[in-house]
Amino acid sequence: MVLGVAMMAAMLPTMIGLNEATQGSRDQEENRRKTARKQRTHLVATCSLSQGTPETRRQIQNAQIQVGLDGKLYITKNPSSSMVPFNGGFYTHPDFPPGNTAGLVTISGEEAPTLRWVFLDAETHEMRWGGRPDSEGHICGPFDWTSDEQFVTLEGWEGWLAVRLPEDDAQDVIHQELGIVEGREVWRLYFDRNDNGADLPPGSKGLEIQLKRTTAES
Repeated sequence: MVLGVAMMAAMLPTMIGLNEATQGSRDQEENRRKTARKQRTHLVATCSLSQGTPETRRQIQNAQIQVGLDGKLYITKNPSSSMVPFNGGFYTHPDFPPGNTAGLVTISGEEAPTLRWVFLDAETHEMRWGGRPDSEGHICGPFDWTSDEQFVTLEGWEGWLAVRLPEDDAQDVIHQELGIVEGREVWRLYFDRNDNGADLPPGSKGLEIQLKRTTAES
């Protein structure tokens, strides 16, 4: 019994030290995660090689998410002068508990550039951006990242779609809206919230994508 007590007494400082070291590692990891979530990032579309046509994949794979002046988000490798790359990240949103970073913001291409909310249009399933009044009644999150911290999620999953509507091809509506020249391939960013194809109109083209985070320039 005496020997057992002596051994326990000798081991106690070591056990306390291990506990403190473990807690220190946890605190360090939590601080790292908080810092990483605050970093500004660009977003890049990626898609599976088994989806779509080679031409569609060429247009979408590694294309940046662009912020249009019309309050919408686009996917293209050839942005017009009116577009700016998504440049933002997770941010505290008043719709969620205190201390959250469940909102998503980006710097707009307005004059002067302004930090704006990113949200999902509850009726069209198209991703949009704007001020707080613009986002009222729409889905403002929760936005998050995947377990590897590489990709963006909304409401807990990756339901992102690159979309071309019928009128985009027939009338070059995107080109007219954004003032871009003939031949620039531009896709709209949607989110398939109900996993049913986002209720796209007949004749639409849709491709499942992921949104990869890449560090934004300072």
